[in-house]
Amino acid sequence: MSMDAIKQVADSEQQAKERLAQAQTEAKALVEQARRDGETALEQAKKAAQDQARALLAQAETLGGEKTRQILAEYETDCQALKERSRARLDKAAEVIVGKVVRG
Repeated sequence: MSMDAIKQVADSEQQAKERLAQAQTEAKALVEQARRDGETALEQAKKAAQDQARALLAQAETLGGEKTRQILAEYETDCQALKERSRARLDKAAEVIVGKVVRG
C-alpha cells in the first residue's frame, strides 16, 4: 500500500471519528433540548390544570352560594308562612282560653 493510500485511510478514519464525535455531541444536545422542552411542557400543563381547577372551584363556590341563597329564601318564606299561621291560631287559642275561664 502506498503512503498516499495509507494517509487517505488514516484521514478517512480521522474524519469518521470526528463525525462520530460531532454526531454524539449533537445527539446529546438534542436529548437535552428534548428534556428541557418536556419539562417546560409539563410545567405549562400543570399550570393550566391548576388554573382550570381554580376556575372550576370558583364556579362551584358561586353556584353553591347561589343555591344557598335560594334555599335560605325558600326557608324564610316558609318560616313567615308558619309564623302567620301560628299568629292566627294564637288568637283563636286565646279566645278558647278566655271562654273557658269566663264560663269556668
